[in-house]
Amino acid sequence: MAFEFRLKALLRHREFLLREAQGAFGAALAEKMKIESDIEGLRNTLEGDSKTFEEEQREGIGVKRYLYFKDRLAFLEQELRQAFKRMQNAAAEVERRKRAMIECDKSVKTLENIQTRDRQSYKLAREREEQKRVDYAAVLLAHRKTIDKGEKP
Repeated sequence: MAFEFRLKALLRHREFLLREAQGAFGAALAEKMKIESDIEGLRNTLEGDSKTFEEEQREGIGVKRYLYFKDRLAFLEQELRQAFKRMQNAAAEVERRKRAMIECDKSVKTLENIQTRDRQSYKLAREREEQKRVDYAAVLLAHRKTIDKGEKP
């Protein structure tokens, strides 16, 4: 009779939930990294446009070009602020997903510990049963030997 873990279905379900939580954490982390990349791109664009604006101002700039740069820089700053807000939300989501993944991992480990303990108990019980059979066989053998010798048991 082989060992059969009584909570096997629950363990498989919790392992499935853990894999899903790991995937969700990975997706949230990827989104955060994308936003970080977007922020870096916006910063570089803003810095480049600011330098270009300053250079053109030194050389003399027309009204249309001046207004273009003012609007462009204001737009980039607004985009940067929004990206920072998205980053905060993404960081919070990553933390939430990380906590969920840790909780799933704990529940899987708990069930694995229960499984290990049950397996050890099962093994110990089988060893005891086997020892009882060996002992019984030894007693029977000793009893037969005494009968074969004609002695009283």
